[in-house]
Amino acid sequence: MKDILVLTADKDAELMLKALLDRLPRSEKIREFNFDIITHPKRDPGVVNQSVEYVRPYIKDYRFLLVFFDHEGSGKEKKAKLELELQIEKELDSNGWQDRNACIILEPELESWLWVNKTHLHQIMDWEHQEDVYQWIKTKGFSCINSKPVRPKEAFESALKYQKIPRSSSLYVTLAEKADYLDCIDTSFTKFINTIRNWIP
Repeated sequence: MKDILVLTADKDAELMLKALLDRLPRSEKIREFNFDIITHPKRDPGVVNQSVEYVRPYIKDYRFLLVFFDHEGSGKEKKAKLELELQIEKELDSNGWQDRNACIILEPELESWLWVNKTHLHQIMDWEHQEDVYQWIKTKGFSCINSKPVRPKEAFESALKYQKIPRSSSLYVTLAEKADYLDCIDTSFTKFINTIRNWIP
């Protein structure tokens, strides 16, 4: 039996999560663990509405299950994130994953995890301007909470366009491999890290 199955919505999330999971044994000082990541062909709505059926064939093959999707674009934006996470976890509990699953909803979307570390953001974007990228997005009209843009995807893409850098999944991977996340206060990221700590000794 393998350790962890991850269900997510798209290739960007798949590659970013793989890079993060690969580094956790070293950064968290936990044992090595194995995992597989699968993506739902119907993206975020598919994960939120069909996760139970989609992972049913894997119940006896994995010890734990992680389910990821973006709140925005899921079709369930009117339901509070925590309420929706609990709903999906209860559904999975009742369908073979009792006490061995976690649902993590990215608010509003995956790109919120990109704004963790200014130094590494600057490196992947070759940012050498006098004002840092956080200051720059504010001058472009992006609202921020706790220094992070409320619209993280649009802010990231705007900064890339300014730098004439094409958007690529490799940027997500590089940040996931290198960025220091110790000071990250994103609730979904904190839940992700704590879940792995609890599952893997």
